[in-house]
Formats: sequence, C-alpha cells, structure tokens
Amino acid sequence: MSSWLADWSNRESTWSQNLITLGDFNVNRGPLYEALISTGLTTPVELNDVPRTIFDESSKQHFYDQIAWFQENGNRSVLSLRLLSASSFDFVPLLQGGLTKTQLSWKISDHDPLWVEFSVRCRPPRITAAARHASSAAPSSLCCSR
Repeated sequence: MSSWLADWSNRESTWSQNLITLGDFNVNRGPLYEALISTGLTTPVELNDVPRTIFDESSKQHFYDQIAWFQENGNRSVLSLRLLSASSFDFVPLLQGGLTKTQLSWKISDHDPLWVEFSVRCRPPRITAAARHASSAAPSSLCCSR
C-alpha cells in the first residue's frame, strides 16, 4: 500500500496532492510498521503516546490504527497542510453504561478513534503592485507552502 501511495504521489497532476492514509492496518511497531513508512509516509509524533484501543494500558499500547502522509519531499508531493494537533477519542465513559469493555467492544469497537487537525489558513504572500498586475490573470493558489 505504501508503495502504491508513493507511486501515486509522484504523478504530475493535482490529484496527487495532499494524500493522507488512515485506517486499521493491524500494524504494530516492528517490521510491518517499517514497511508502511519505508516509502516516506510519516505518522505524527502526537499520536505516539495516546491510547489506541479501549484495552490499552500505559505499559502495553497497540498501534494498529494509523494516520500517515508524506512529509519530506523526495521527488513526490507532500502534504501542504500544517498539522495543528492530533490525539485519540475515548468514547468509553460516554457509551459504556452497564456494559463491560468487552461487551462494548463488540457493540461499538475496541479501537479509539484517532483524529488529526490541520490548518487550512496561510498568510498571503507579499505581492508588489507590479507582480499583482502581472499575475491578475493567473488563478490564485488554494494552498500555500509551509
């Protein structure tokens, strides 16, 4: 999968921009995780210490679910959005009721949802009057560089 995404991100079209992969890959840290990131996919460090399942304990965490994107440019497009924050959502206190965690895992999930927040705002570039006039016919960019 990571090779397919790397190939896709190398294409010369706007459809190859801002690729984010997320899901339950059943990839714990180790050889399978190394295969996931081997093509340049990066997972946010903000998710390293958050619980990923309703059964996680601080001494034994699982990394089955991942959110990843290309962060460094190695002849491929990279995410043009700036990461603001990331974490997991503990739904157990809200939904457990009288159920055990095991019962809840069968009714909802045993995975805590992961989330990331990106900024879509950017400072407009400083444009001189001459540059503004010269570029008035060109469409403006929807994203800005970092």
